[in-house]
Amino acid sequence: MRDFNIVKIDSKGRMIIPFQLRDYLRLREGTQVIITNNENKELKIIPLLDSTVYIEIIFIDEPASLMKIIDVMARNKMDILMSTSKTIERRKLAEWNAIADAASSNLAKLEGDMIALKGIKKFRVDTKI
Repeated sequence: MRDFNIVKIDSKGRMIIPFQLRDYLRLREGTQVIITNNENKELKIIPLLDSTVYIEIIFIDEPASLMKIIDVMARNKMDILMSTSKTIERRKLAEWNAIADAASSNLAKLEGDMIALKGIKKFRVDTKI
């Protein structure tokens, strides 16, 4: 048995994901996925399951502030699937957004821990992606 599948891209850019892979990834009709690429022209498919959340944090832009946020996420067992950060105003305000799997997390505790962090201006979790 092969441990790979060969599929064709149709004229509209679509491809069929073989049943074995859909079953393994728990992909059903309507399941949203993140598709990312790397420097080797490879694609990665990450399914967004029921436990997937979107997180938005606005915080004071100072050294190590994002590291403290990530530490709180790790202590709350959040599995970060993808994130972006940007400086809104240098040395004043920054933003961090993440898509994470919260299956092993307590969102109320996470919110309390985040709000307790010095410098957090806004913390929002959206369970509907």
